[in-house]
Amino acid sequence: MSFASKVLDLSSLPQGSRSHYEKLLHERHWTVGHNSSKEATTSLDRQTLLTCSLCSSTDRRADDTYDHVFRLCPHSLLHKCRTDLNRQLDQYQLTTDLEKRLIPHIAQLVLSPDGHHICLGKWNSVQLTSLASVLIPTDTSEAIEAVLLDFSRTLVLRIDALW
Repeated sequence: MSFASKVLDLSSLPQGSRSHYEKLLHERHWTVGHNSSKEATTSLDRQTLLTCSLCSSTDRRADDTYDHVFRLCPHSLLHKCRTDLNRQLDQYQLTTDLEKRLIPHIAQLVLSPDGHHICLGKWNSVQLTSLASVLIPTDTSEAIEAVLLDFSRTLVLRIDALW
């Protein structure tokens, strides 16, 4: 979480913005899936609350309902937004050898299941292992962190646009 704090610059954000990102980091947003259905009294109420209000899909019943919002929902506006954001990923300026190896790989991970976590700087062990596959022994930890931090801050804009 310390990298996520750096990416989001949580310490300098106003309380409202900090709370928004902390809810996203801990997947506690009320409007998403299981959080929105906690007070359902019947299974029908729960099923209704877990159905996407944009596309009427039941994907939100899965464990990771955030993935539905950030990657799967076919609603035309979300789909267009994701397409535009994917185009921006493709146009990111790559100047160093490290960027040319890391950024395309990160972009692929962002588009995969659980990729929204990366956009917030919250990497899981599988994603980190995958990222390690494109590193070479001469890559310094400082250079890697600098590239990840810079690119991750552009990915936060992706989360904000989709949310």
